[in-house]
Amino acid sequence: MKPIPLGLIGVGRHGYRYLHHLLSVETGGKLIAISRRNMQEGIRLGTEYSLRFYPNYQDLLADSAIQAVLIVTPPSLNLPITLEAIQHGKAVLLEKPLALNQVQGRQIVEAATKARIPVMTAQTLRYEPAIRQLQAIASSLGQWHYLVCTMRFECRQGLPEKNTSWSNYGALMEFGIHLLDLVRVLTQDEIHSVSADISRPTAQDPENRAFIKLVTQRGLPCYLDISRVSQGRVTRAEIMASKGQALADWTTNIVRKISRRNVILDYPCPSSATLIEVLRDFCQAIRTGGPMPVTAEDGLRAVEIADACYRSAQTGKPVFLN
Repeated sequence: MKPIPLGLIGVGRHGYRYLHHLLSVETGGKLIAISRRNMQEGIRLGTEYSLRFYPNYQDLLADSAIQAVLIVTPPSLNLPITLEAIQHGKAVLLEKPLALNQVQGRQIVEAATKARIPVMTAQTLRYEPAIRQLQAIASSLGQWHYLVCTMRFECRQGLPEKNTSWSNYGALMEFGIHLLDLVRVLTQDEIHSVSADISRPTAQDPENRAFIKLVTQRGLPCYLDISRVSQGRVTRAEIMASKGQALADWTTNIVRKISRRNVILDYPCPSSATLIEVLRDFCQAIRTGGPMPVTAEDGLRAVEIADACYRSAQTGKPVFLN
């Protein structure tokens, strides 16, 4: 079966991971072209790996040999690039967040729906083995009382925290967006209300800490702790339920279940390259014509919740979602 011809837009620090996997692992796709603003690096990569290099993404999108595109750019560029990709009839894998705000996100979803072009959001946390193991044992815990999710990342030493390509958004949109998606995945429910306390070093800086309470439509409280203020990395999802508790840690790759009389059961979860699975699922959905496993609508839901977090933090009041 012939691999799907792919184009990669954005080959920076994160985009290089896409490049590496596509060139070294079987995914069902074949990378044939890249676009990068750094002309010298783009020429070097194109020459080294026998890829077509386009300094301008518009030229890559116009290449009729490319069936699908991977967009790994700063989120401020997601909207114009994705809309043009849709106009050219290219399937799209879009690095999270889907967009910087829900207005832009809805434009992407509406354009893709109207043109019947498949768009997948690369919410890779769904693919973590620890998360999948947590999902597998969740029903054994009984009735859930609440959920706690944590992502605390290390400060970037020697690097400016402000990034104009992110329109001054910080930890919540950069990696906290994973947890906004994860709550929907774990609870299998939509969010009813959002309350958030968000901090910034100064009023002009991106947020570096967010404490968030989400309540699902069925009334389950979910608490999120998102920050980039310390050193080291902590990543956890914890379910507190009537028959016990369970914790998934996707940094140490352990899932632990604690039951009555403090009986502890650990499930080792070998780490895996989640992006490879994302790429395989993307190519498989294109090949079969099936639905994308993480849709543009899923990406939009996470951005809508993020928008509600910012509004709640500004007003000091809960925000209710439809």
